[in-house]
Amino acid sequence: MRLLGAGSTVGAGSAAAKPTPSPAPSPVRDETVQPETRSTYRLLVSRGLAPDEAATLTAFLCGIPVGDGRWSIRQVNQLLFLKAMVQSGRFGPSDGGTARPH
Repeated sequence: MRLLGAGSTVGAGSAAAKPTPSPAPSPVRDETVQPETRSTYRLLVSRGLAPDEAATLTAFLCGIPVGDGRWSIRQVNQLLFLKAMVQSGRFGPSDGGTARPH
């Protein structure tokens, strides 16, 4: 933040006080960054949540719709893995849907 038009009463030859720089703006949260699911889950369980409640809250924090269902931490991690594969282009609509003969 710069001060414009601020007058100085400091006499000639004396050191003027330098304005302190304003802190750097806080970074914008990247929507692709996910919390560490296992550590979040363990923290929630240690704070008294039941395992399915902790997993469902972890899913919610990761942006997974929760609705009326319950999630397991394994399901949350599997879904996040598949989501990352789709976003990277390594998994698509024709992958994994039906069994193919060998």
